[in-house]
Amino acid sequence: MKKITGIICIVLSVLMCSSVLSGCQDPGDPGSTATKAPEDVTTVEETVETEPAETYYIPELKYNNETFTVLCPGKGDGEWECKDFFAETDSDDPVISAVFARMSLLEDKFGIKIEIDENATRSSIGGLVKKDISSGDKAYDLVMQTINNAYTLAQNGYLMNLEEVPHIDLKSEVWDQSYLSQSSIGGINYFATGEITTMDNDGTWVMMFNKKLASNLDLDIYSLVKNGEWTFDKLLELAKDFYEDLNNNAQADEQDKFGITTTIDFIQGLFYAADGRIIRKDNEDIPYLDFNNERNSAIIDKIIDIYYSKNKVTFDCHDFMHVNPAAHLIAQQMFEEDRALFYSEVMQCAIRLREMETDYGIIPCPKFDKNQKEYTTHSVAAVTLCAMITSNMKADSQKLERAGMVTQALAVEGKNILTPAYYEKSLKTKGARDAESYDMLPIIFANRACDIGYMAEENTVSSLYTSMRTMIKKGNNEIASATKKSATRINKALTKLVADFEKLK
Repeated sequence: MKKITGIICIVLSVLMCSSVLSGCQDPGDPGSTATKAPEDVTTVEETVETEPAETYYIPELKYNNETFTVLCPGKGDGEWECKDFFAETDSDDPVISAVFARMSLLEDKFGIKIEIDENATRSSIGGLVKKDISSGDKAYDLVMQTINNAYTLAQNGYLMNLEEVPHIDLKSEVWDQSYLSQSSIGGINYFATGEITTMDNDGTWVMMFNKKLASNLDLDIYSLVKNGEWTFDKLLELAKDFYEDLNNNAQADEQDKFGITTTIDFIQGLFYAADGRIIRKDNEDIPYLDFNNERNSAIIDKIIDIYYSKNKVTFDCHDFMHVNPAAHLIAQQMFEEDRALFYSEVMQCAIRLREMETDYGIIPCPKFDKNQKEYTTHSVAAVTLCAMITSNMKADSQKLERAGMVTQALAVEGKNILTPAYYEKSLKTKGARDAESYDMLPIIFANRACDIGYMAEENTVSSLYTSMRTMIKKGNNEIASATKKSATRINKALTKLVADFEKLK
């Protein structure tokens, strides 16, 4: 998981000062975050005593200003362009400033020049990797691609087992241990996310509540979360009677007032918040189908109560794409105009609300019930980026070693520089300035839950995830029939996935 113990303290102190986050120290400054240690190991000094220092390796001789190319989603992906690795200049924006600082620091430490392919997109990266493999060019030192495309790349033999990449330490907390344990097959990880990027945070599903509307309920929603009482039943209780037909047309539409406004992805947001799973893994870390069970059925029943359109609890903007093809903007506007008590979307959408007049709070999605031990969240697979090293690098030991060094350093300095800046930008908004919002972040980011049945979206393995959304949209719990209909082809796809990973060993 992305550790933020102590980071909240950093952010609070930053917000009490007028200066921009001071993560961009001169690499030659004695106060810099990385200093040369014996045996060519760089120790990253941590300013927060509660967190252990992280380390990364730096060679004795710097590289001769060689280019280190990162392949990641570029400008063609619009709001989901990855801006984590390259910045032309420093900036007043805390995240851009942190990106520039991390880039400058590592360019100095390693004697490299970091570049990106700004024309790449999520949809084109797979083809670019395939072309690079077939040509033998080894054009990309680091690939950052979305989780939903990762399994296909791995199955095709395009990626290296990250345990075989020198200097990458997957046991380090700079890599999201939750995702590593859930995405691996047979103990092998071909991709990893964590402190190296902010896109996993951007894609993490959250809920926001309108403080003005919530004040009428005489209820402290933050306390509900902290006391473990923020559950599906409580959400339904608060939202079920909120609907008002504001335009008096006898139709529940985008002009009305709802308890919840959101997108179709709210379905998996709730499913994983309830600790539901489509695919689980055995003691050998081998995935197996486990969708049709009593708990998942109960979760789906409750999601239907909350989400099904005829209940008039939740407004799904994707039902109104005829009004605006950019349907997510409809949901956002309703929340901004005080026409929804709750707004559920990814963290990046919470950041986009910085111009909202009414104060709002950020909280995790609710637990299924009080018996569930922890709040769990998930990152949307189509936007959450993972670090990957292409398999053709294995033939060039020197380039592979450099790739491992810099990738690990990017993750460590991401923890030191990039993540604190991200929290500053996320919370330094017009509405979310209160201390309770800071308290929610460790809860939101601590336990991100997912499974291969959702992550492997390019694979038949994920077909039941689509079926789950379809049945909930219809308002019918068809978990048994959907599983029976899909089980044969999903099990076949799982068998092939496991066999392909086994061959790659």
